[in-house]
Amino acid sequence: MNIRKVSSSEYKKHLSNINKLGFTKIKSFFSEKISKKILGLVIKHQGSKRAKVPAVWNKANVIYNLQNKDLTFVRLFGNNFFENILKSKLNDPHYRNAPKNFPNYTLNNLQARSSQNSPLFLHIDSGLPTGDVTTFIQILVLLEKSTKKTGCTVVVPKSHLSKKYSNRNQKKYHYLEGEAGDVFIWDGNLWHGSIPNVTKNSRWAVIGTFCNWIFKPVFDIPRGLPQKIFSKLTLKEKMLLGFFGIPPVNEEERITRSLEMNKLEKQKNKIYKIIV
Repeated sequence: MNIRKVSSSEYKKHLSNINKLGFTKIKSFFSEKISKKILGLVIKHQGSKRAKVPAVWNKANVIYNLQNKDLTFVRLFGNNFFENILKSKLNDPHYRNAPKNFPNYTLNNLQARSSQNSPLFLHIDSGLPTGDVTTFIQILVLLEKSTKKTGCTVVVPKSHLSKKYSNRNQKKYHYLEGEAGDVFIWDGNLWHGSIPNVTKNSRWAVIGTFCNWIFKPVFDIPRGLPQKIFSKLTLKEKMLLGFFGIPPVNEEERITRSLEMNKLEKQKNKIYKIIV
């Protein structure tokens, strides 16, 4: 998938922003053509059956499990820039069952979201505020213009270093406004939420949440993935979707938490039938 070229100096700046501020913005990362294509896929699946949003959350249009809908959503994140950021922040340097420089982080959640007329409270996605240790990273790809009026995402800069759960009485934010094709990346410890959409316009974005491989995803991705999509996955994509991290049934199967890459490659599509 074609993306704007990011120089090594720009890459270092974005990584520094994530480390110091907790977030960064990459302008015009995806072309207008790609943004429109992904938006079309989102609108196509908008009417599909989806999980009910709990009442404690805000009212928003949400499409869950995009990896089950179309492989294009997964491959939206399959570029060297994202991979290098995610490896830098999430890779386990002691992971034994893949080559040393192979990406071993996994997908935690993949959804499309468009704000409605209520706010989303400040929260963290890491589940546990770990401060200067990053366990989760979120990548938000704007598919439409995002402004204060359309209910943009808000963040509290440097809150990822607080080692505290979000203060939901916080009223001072940084507003993540941007155009279609812009990308925001933030640390999963960063306090973030969204403000109400006071317009009748949608504000669709695709949000990929990624984590260290030992953390469980929101949904059971390997068991829920359609076989027609599984059969097209590369090794990196199988790692990303958690097929290497499926725990063994018991000690007779194996005594490691992850599956050796060569075993998954040898079994190929058989592993899918074993899982489901």
